[in-house]
Amino acid sequence: MFNNVPQITCLFNRFLQLFLKPALFCCASNTCYVYCNQHHLPHDAVLMRNLLIMNAIDQVLTIHSMVVEDGYVAKKGLRYRSYAISTLRGGVGKSTLAFNLAYEMARQRSIVIGDLCAQCNLTETLMRGENPEITILNSLQPKLLGPAFGEIPSDNSYRVSLTCDAFKTAKAAWLIPGNALLFAFPSTMYQQLQIANSQSNPKAVGALLESLKTILNEECTVKKADGILMDTSPFYAGGTHLAWCAADAIIIPVRVDEHSLASLELTLDLLSNSAKDFQTWNQRAGGRPTPKIAAIVMTMVGSKSQIRATPDRASRMYIERALAIAQKYHALFDHGDPADAFVITDDFVSSGRISGAKSIPISRLQVGNFHTVEGKRLQVNTSATRYQRELAYLASII
Repeated sequence: MFNNVPQITCLFNRFLQLFLKPALFCCASNTCYVYCNQHHLPHDAVLMRNLLIMNAIDQVLTIHSMVVEDGYVAKKGLRYRSYAISTLRGGVGKSTLAFNLAYEMARQRSIVIGDLCAQCNLTETLMRGENPEITILNSLQPKLLGPAFGEIPSDNSYRVSLTCDAFKTAKAAWLIPGNALLFAFPSTMYQQLQIANSQSNPKAVGALLESLKTILNEECTVKKADGILMDTSPFYAGGTHLAWCAADAIIIPVRVDEHSLASLELTLDLLSNSAKDFQTWNQRAGGRPTPKIAAIVMTMVGSKSQIRATPDRASRMYIERALAIAQKYHALFDHGDPADAFVITDDFVSSGRISGAKSIPISRLQVGNFHTVEGKRLQVNTSATRYQRELAYLASII
């Protein structure tokens, strides 16, 4: 879970402060000690034993406290080349997360962003007021159906900083816009897949499944970009399926409610179950890799206090249940413990509204500033600092 003793020490130190009686915690000469068996034992001597008995929810809450109160980040950097943000349920904050994570990633590397959602919310946020002539469909249709449906554009993407000023402070980011006609795309895609499969042609099946991956990789080469981020639809068929085939890793937003927990289990089962559609087509392609889960982001988490980083009772219950679901599919995670992939984010409330309406990443919001959204004057309050730290931590563990 951690790469060095100081990092572990910081975590366990925070755990003691939050969950144990103050009398059991003391510091001397910058070394933490735990009172055990009526003796002061060196912190490192009992550290690993106590970490082992710390349950998953305590691990997640301890790290969240470090993030919100101390600005803790993991300092791992982006571990994969391509990511998809995906959930099989709407209304969980996916579009807000996609926009803000695109900015956080672009601060670390140049990226190509693909909008695979027919609602095109990410496209609207990054290209507000624009009507792009070239969309992801202009590339996907010729790739899947052949030249009779047009030629793949020589330039697929738009420079984000030209339409979203915040990205002028980041590395180069390029967007391949979404298209509302993606709603009808699944029937076309699966028709082609069935034809290839009926001819017992796994190579053709694989080429179709990797059509989006090929498009994005080629665009990265042309634009000299180092990474890829995809926003997907809450429906599996079509663009989301291709995004899973194109992604090295998936980021799953999970709202603290019943339907989102059901969606989380459905997503993880679909990714891993050999009898379900995703793995069935992977097998028909001769065997394809399954993307790893880079993070599970608990969204719209309620807090007991604006000062302390403690989720309310209901939110904690949903986080615990999400952890239990993740443990059932631990093979999908590249973390030693699926709990290490969990990130808690608050309900962004007014900051989220401002960010989406004004195309300003939450990391760029200034506390105290006013913005007018839908005729209402909203102020960025001090809670924005919490949100900024949560997003920075997310970007540091994926």
